[in-house]
Amino acid sequence: MIEQDFESLKRGLAQVEAYKAGARDGFVEHTPIDIKAIRKAAGKTQGEFASAYHLPIGTVRDWEQGRRQPDAPARALLTIIAADPAGAERLLAG
Repeated sequence: MIEQDFESLKRGLAQVEAYKAGARDGFVEHTPIDIKAIRKAAGKTQGEFASAYHLPIGTVRDWEQGRRQPDAPARALLTIIAADPAGAERLLAG
């Protein structure tokens, strides 16, 4: 391991300690999204949800079963769907 890598690891560990101690500036927290609750609120099966919002069915399953987490663009789409499922579907259909 070269010195630069070691220093990077040390900085990372210091950041973890700072975060654990309560520091929040400069950190991005991704709160879990309950995809299943969003889907159920939209009144759709997994297949209907995937189709309506142009998502792969396998991705919806993986999200709901906790095997994967949505990336930033998917989180944005899910936030919009949660706020207005019918409106999001209408916009994506056109």
